[in-house]
Amino acid sequence: MRWLAGLLLMIATGVAMPAPASCNNDRALRQQVETLTRTQNEVVAAAVDRIQGTDRRLLALRSYVRSAASLTDRWSWSQAQIDSYRESDEYRDLLAEIDKVRLQFETDNPGFTLYANSEVRSLDVQVQRWNENQGVGGVAATLYSSVCHSGSMRTAAFRQFLIEWQPQTPSPLAAPGLSQHGRARAIDFQIQQGQRLVAGTDTAAIDEAWIGQGWSRKLEAAISKASSKFQGPLAMPDEPWHYEYRP
Repeated sequence: MRWLAGLLLMIATGVAMPAPASCNNDRALRQQVETLTRTQNEVVAAAVDRIQGTDRRLLALRSYVRSAASLTDRWSWSQAQIDSYRESDEYRDLLAEIDKVRLQFETDNPGFTLYANSEVRSLDVQVQRWNENQGVGGVAATLYSSVCHSGSMRTAAFRQFLIEWQPQTPSPLAAPGLSQHGRARAIDFQIQQGQRLVAGTDTAAIDEAWIGQGWSRKLEAAISKASSKFQGPLAMPDEPWHYEYRP
């Protein structure tokens, strides 16, 4: 059982794991990934083509087939749409809501302030992070192994397996194109004291800073007092700094 203990440890620590090299169904799996990719619309298929590795493509495809009904409404904006948004009243309204939250937080917590990342995360950035993130790599390798040894290599069974499969640890990132940051619907708040970062967006700081020092509770309290347009924090994966903006 040493291999299982090692696998669970790598997932828990977010260490990327290579796709299994000795899978008898590897060729059939890669063919199914290619076939399923070609059933997606052109924008989604193009994003999959930019993802590195069969395992990471497989994990992204799982999200796409599970979100098929809402893909159009959720897909990240183009650069032209991002540029237009930055000139819009909606963007100015968002900044005004953030200012309300910041003022309330500073009132409740003298000497501390909030930094809010309101930048729209482009598809290019999402693909890059998906390709590089170790936590994504760990979940992707686990899915690859599960599918490879499941025998679900016929198209319908393969697709159904992806829909039903659940990881023990959720992916730390949304599949490229599906991040709420891609449509200005997610805001990441960070706690600062002057120029010093007190609680940031590092998952390693959750227990000590966000929970242990109470910043998760204090941020949530300030938001609930100041604005009705933020919902959160994100529970899965656990991100106490992440709030959804609902204009």
